[in-house]
Parts: sequence; C-alpha cells; structure tokens
Amino acid sequence: MFKETFLKEIKEILLQKKNDLLNKSTEKLVIDTDGDEIDEVQATQIIELNNQLSTRNIATLIQIESALCRLSNSTYGLCQDCEDEIFEKRLLANPYFLTCVSCAEEREIESKQRKKV
Repeated sequence: MFKETFLKEIKEILLQKKNDLLNKSTEKLVIDTDGDEIDEVQATQIIELNNQLSTRNIATLIQIESALCRLSNSTYGLCQDCEDEIFEKRLLANPYFLTCVSCAEEREIESKQRKKV
C-alpha cells in the first residue's frame, strides 16, 4: 500500500485543484457584446467556450470528490478493473485516475474496436 506521506501529498494536490476550480467558477466573465457583428460573433464564441469549460470543470470536480472519497475509505490508488495498485507516478500525473496503465490500455483497445464496428 502507499506511504502515508504520498497519500497526504495526493490529498493536498486534490484539494488545491478543487479550490482552483471552485475559484474559477466564481469569477465573473465580462464580455463586451457592444459593437459590430464581428464583436457579437466573438462574444458568442467566448460564451460557448466558457460553457464548455464549465462543463469540464464540473466533471473534474466530480472526479476529485470521488478520489477524495477513495482516500478516506482506503481504496485510493487501486485499479477499478484489476484491483492492483496504480503506480505513484501515474497518480501524481493525474491524481484521479481509476485504472492502472495495463487496464487503461485494454480499455482504449476495446474502445477503438467498438468504433470500427
């Protein structure tokens, strides 16, 4: 199992990412829609992009909360598919990964095969 220092570091990373996303979501977006047609089109594009980013942020927040929950119930870092430990380097790259490298590769292969059919 993971060392307590590693789990503490991961928890701090997750909490920091969560705070960053929550702070971004409370920032007010000021968009100048006055002007010509080009300004209006640009404003519409900015609004659409902001909505897409908000949706991604919500999904990321859900992943972070799930990882924090797994930390609290001592299941953090176990692959959902094979229940082996996920490498620390992988979790440091993305602390809310759910699968080990091998299982992630298998999922990707299966996904590509389904797309071909």
